[in-house]
Amino acid sequence: MARRPERRGQPAPEPDEAPLAGQAEAEAILAQMASALFPVPAAAIRLDQLTWGERTGAGADASAPETAEARLRAAEQKFRTLVEQIPAVTFMAVLGEGMNEVYVSPHIEALLGYSQKEWLEDPFLWYERLHPEDREMWNEEFTRGCLRGGPFRADCRFLARDGRVVWVHGEARIIKDDLGRPTLLQGVAFDITEVKQAHQVLLERAITAARQEESLAIAQRVQTAILPRKIAVPGLEIAARMIPASEVGGDYYDVLRVDDGCWIAIGDVSGHGLDAGLVMLMLQSAVLTTVTARPHATPAEVLQLVNLALVHNVRGRLGARDHVTMSLLRYTADGRIVFAGAHEEMILVRRKSGAAEMIATPGPWLGARQDIGVHLVDSALQLEDGDLLVLYTDGVTEARNARGQMFDLDRLVAAVQSAQHKPALLIRDNILTAVRRFMARQHDDITLMVIRYRAP
Repeated sequence: MARRPERRGQPAPEPDEAPLAGQAEAEAILAQMASALFPVPAAAIRLDQLTWGERTGAGADASAPETAEARLRAAEQKFRTLVEQIPAVTFMAVLGEGMNEVYVSPHIEALLGYSQKEWLEDPFLWYERLHPEDREMWNEEFTRGCLRGGPFRADCRFLARDGRVVWVHGEARIIKDDLGRPTLLQGVAFDITEVKQAHQVLLERAITAARQEESLAIAQRVQTAILPRKIAVPGLEIAARMIPASEVGGDYYDVLRVDDGCWIAIGDVSGHGLDAGLVMLMLQSAVLTTVTARPHATPAEVLQLVNLALVHNVRGRLGARDHVTMSLLRYTADGRIVFAGAHEEMILVRRKSGAAEMIATPGPWLGARQDIGVHLVDSALQLEDGDLLVLYTDGVTEARNARGQMFDLDRLVAAVQSAQHKPALLIRDNILTAVRRFMARQHDDITLMVIRYRAP
C-alpha cells in the first residue's frame, strides 16, 4: 500500500485533529483504489460496507482518537490483504509534484520473477522489462488514455528475470481530485501468455487451412479447366464427366480429334491436392504436344515420350514421388482401337449379344522410371456398330457405402448392362446416379467415359 504523502509547505495539524484528518485522507485513497479494482462507482464505496469488522469493540466511540487510529490501521491492513489475494498484479502510483510514491502487489514476483521490494526500489524497472518492440505501442496507448482521461488498456510483452517472454494485459485509470486534477494512477495486470499462445496456435491453424483451401481451389480450377469442353468425333457418341472430390485426386481424361479419328486418354495421378493437379496438367500438355508432333505414332510410342517428360519434371524438378496410371487409345473411323498403358480394365458391351467383356490394359505406370519402353505394348480391339465402351477411374469402383463396402466392378458392369440400349449421355448419368446413391461420402475423384460406336 502506498505511503501517505507528506504535505510539504503546510503547517502540521493540531494533535487532536491529526488522527481524524489522516483517517479521512486514507479512507479516500482506499475507496479510490477499490474503485479501480471493482466495477463500483467510487462514491458508492464506504468502508463500513467492507466484509471485515472495523470496530475494536462493541459500542466503541468512533470519535475517539485511539479508536479512529485503530480503525484506520485495521482497515488498511485488511484492504491490503484483500488486494494481495487477488490473482493478478495490482499497482498504484501517486501523481503530482514532489510525490513519487508507488505500490505494486507481491504477485509481481510470480509474474516476472522480481520481488515486490526490487520493483518498488527501481521505479523504471517496469519500463526496462517492457519488450522493446512494444514500448511505442504502450506509450501511444498511455498517451491516449491520459488525453481522454482514461481508462487505458494494452496487451504487451514483458521480459521476465529468467528471459521468458510474458504477455501481460494491463488496465489502468487515472483518479482525479475534486478540481479535476490527476492524483493517482491505479490499475491491474494479468498474465495472458497461455491465451496468446492458444490464439497463436489457432491463427497458425487458420492460416494453414486457408492455404490448403487456396491450393485446393487452384488445383480444382486447373483440373477442370483443361478438360475438353466439346467432344465431337465422327462415328462416336461420347459422354464423359469428372466429379472432383473435396481433395483433388488428379483424375484426367481427354479427347483429341485428328483427321481420321481421335486420341482418347484416361488416367489417374497418385496423391492428392495441388501437386496432383500440377502433374495432371503436365500429363495433358505432354500428351497433346506429342500426338500433335507425331500424328502417326502408336499409343506405346506416345506414352514412352510422355513418360520421359513426367520423370524429368515430377522426379527431377518437383522432387515428388507421384506416378500416373493411364490408358491411351487411338481410334480410327473404321472402328479400330489401338491402346497401351496401365489403367482400369475397360468394359466392352457388344450390341449383338449384350454381353460384357473386360479388356485388360497391360503396361507400366508413368512417371516412376525412365526405361519403360520394353514394357509398353500396343493392343487392339475392333468395335462393331452399336458396341459400347466404358472407361472409368477407381473413384467409381472404390466408392464405399456406410458399411465400408465398395461399389466394385460387378456393380459397375450391372449398371452399364441395365442401361446399354440408352443414349451414351443417359448411360453415363444412370451410372453416376447409382454410384452417388451407393456411396456414403466421396473420397476420390470420379471419372466416367461412355463411348458408343456408330459405323458409317
